[in-house]
Amino acid sequence: MEKSALFCYGTLQSPLVMKAVTGQAYAGQEATLNNWARFRVRGSEYPGIIRLEDSSVSGKLYWGLNEQAMEKLDAFEGDKYERVIVQVSMIDGSCQEAYAYAIKEDCRKLLSSDPWDFDRFLQNGLEKFIHWFVEDRRDLFDRGDL
Repeated sequence: MEKSALFCYGTLQSPLVMKAVTGQAYAGQEATLNNWARFRVRGSEYPGIIRLEDSSVSGKLYWGLNEQAMEKLDAFEGDKYERVIVQVSMIDGSCQEAYAYAIKEDCRKLLSSDPWDFDRFLQNGLEKFIHWFVEDRRDLFDRGDL
């Protein structure tokens, strides 16, 4: 079975969110996606990315995701995002091919003009996001799996 790399620029940068979605923990490393920009989705705690020259998006690259994990991530991202192949830059200067979820062309109107910031999300939005996401997954927390 083929394993994939995934560049995460939003809520999935949090290992807690990544594990809640996929059911597994993954090793991740900081990375940058050049010529893309990240904006907050209106009325939400999460972002979307679009191609934009001379911009960059910081995030985390996860390795070793199997097909089952990618299917769970596809469902999590929903129909407003599409999985695309991107080239990310690693801290050591190397480049890595990976998947990323970009907002679909016909959904770009959902993006605000506000840049989305991971640290602000951790401080102000993670608890609300996790509460919303895990309402019907409470057994994972009660068992101590997360």
